[in-house]
Amino acid sequence: MTDSKFTLTRRKFLAASAAIPVIGFAPGLISSARASGQVNLQFMYPVGVSGDINNIVSGMVAEFNAQHPNINVEPIYAGSYDNTEQKVITSLGIDEPPSMWLPINSALQTFLGLDALEDITDRAKADDIYDDFLPGFLNTCISEDRLYGLPFQPSTPVLYYNKDAFMAAGISKAPDTWDELFQVAQALTIRDGSELKRWGLVIGGGWHDWMFECYCRQNGLVPWQKDRVLFDQPEAVEALEFWNTMVKAGVMAPASTWQGSANDFMAGQTAMLYHSTGSLTNLRTSAPFEVGVAFMPKNKAYGAAQGGGPIMIAKNQSDEKKEASWTFARWMTNTENQAKWSRATGYLAVRKSSWESAEMQRYLTEVPQAKVALDQAAYAGAFLQVPGYHRVRENLKSALDRTLAGEIEPAQALLEANDNSNREIQRLLRRQRS
Repeated sequence: MTDSKFTLTRRKFLAASAAIPVIGFAPGLISSARASGQVNLQFMYPVGVSGDINNIVSGMVAEFNAQHPNINVEPIYAGSYDNTEQKVITSLGIDEPPSMWLPINSALQTFLGLDALEDITDRAKADDIYDDFLPGFLNTCISEDRLYGLPFQPSTPVLYYNKDAFMAAGISKAPDTWDELFQVAQALTIRDGSELKRWGLVIGGGWHDWMFECYCRQNGLVPWQKDRVLFDQPEAVEALEFWNTMVKAGVMAPASTWQGSANDFMAGQTAMLYHSTGSLTNLRTSAPFEVGVAFMPKNKAYGAAQGGGPIMIAKNQSDEKKEASWTFARWMTNTENQAKWSRATGYLAVRKSSWESAEMQRYLTEVPQAKVALDQAAYAGAFLQVPGYHRVRENLKSALDRTLAGEIEPAQALLEANDNSNREIQRLLRRQRS
């Protein structure tokens, strides 16, 4: 299959999207056809990072529609990843799902349990997908050796840091270990009496569970298997105890919001920030200081969990719509578009050929921070792919938040989250078997 040409710059992305309204989801809502015989599709997607991602996606869809007069894709911005997942599940319940959606990769088992996903293995093998997609990204869409989506916007958290603050404190490089992270956070925290002026470290709120899995992996533990979680293991408890130590020492914020943490970093109120690679372009171009990017510090090893998600295709729709959906998913993930998408956002391009292209090589020379995210992806695995991911995630988030608020000890909090999550997973597995 030949890659479609995509000529939009970031500015043109935004201009093209201006004519496309962002609408709420309503089951069965389909735009009127622009031409007879046109295949109409809906594409539901979230925005999970800071910046103007919504406009960029809408601009890409506008360009696809212009290049494919027989297909009309209606972009539906659904809010967060959680909102997107819930809206798709609701639409599946009334048998009117969108043709495609973009969930967090952790939702794979949830949608498989609902028998909602088209198996695209054969299409992918007849194409160049298995040859050109980076295996670590493709594996997040595979279950039992079958492929159920095309990775579109994979990410990992990275450590962003304020180079001006580092220089002023006489710190020459980013921390590489947990111990160094604690020491640097202490050195960079500023207080005027009892008034906090700058946090040494903030872990982007709203996704503490994602960040926490990274810490578990850095401590030698993948905290889940396909039929259970392992939140109560010593490696996980040690990771949360480390977070709690930094909070009690007054160098790490006990709570934050996802967008707010990015804004505070750009305002100079945070010296170091754990946030998504998908925020790279916005942070780098919006901050009034030079932004450094580094691997997340290791303990026993480097480790990361892949966030972001794939484009998934609904199983319950006509063959004509499935074929049109494949055409769209394939276009969104072709070599040229992935290279442009990565440069415009900071998300990681999914194709080897994208990274090898002359434009991306020039970009990496100009923006070496982007190479950090790619290199760290070699230490990353899929994020929390268990049945009932959404409820499991809420159990873990509650445990983390309550611990950092001083309401409960780390071991007890994780034990409760572990037991509640495994009961939910087993309940869902029993229901699927019956």
